[in-house]
Amino acid sequence: MKKVLPLVVLVTSVLISACSEETKTINGCEIIPKTRCSNVNLSNAELTDVDLSNATLYQADLTGANLNSATLNYADLQEADLSQANMQKTRLYGADLREANLEGTDLTGAKYNKFTQFPEAFDPNTAGMELIEG
Repeated sequence: MKKVLPLVVLVTSVLISACSEETKTINGCEIIPKTRCSNVNLSNAELTDVDLSNATLYQADLTGANLNSATLNYADLQEADLSQANMQKTRLYGADLREANLEGTDLTGAKYNKFTQFPEAFDPNTAGMELIEG
């Protein structure tokens, strides 16, 4: 019995690990909330529905990335290249997009709040975004 119990514990922990949701990693960047991935190349990445809240993606290359319905609340996207990205229905509450490249980015239905910071002269209304109060 003494030899069987450690074996049962080991097998159980292996099975639990195998059944756990794996963290997606792209070019060394873990796709999780609070990740720190400045200057990372995430161009054309499939990031639909991911949660990157409070992530640091400063100067990241997200050209052509699919961020449809992603959560980027309070993410640092300063100087990020989001050109041609799909950001439909993305949540950007408090996100910092100062000096980000949003050329050709589809932000239709994306949500932001009064704390969201945009590049100079960017108009969220023209982009089809929705201001959420509160």
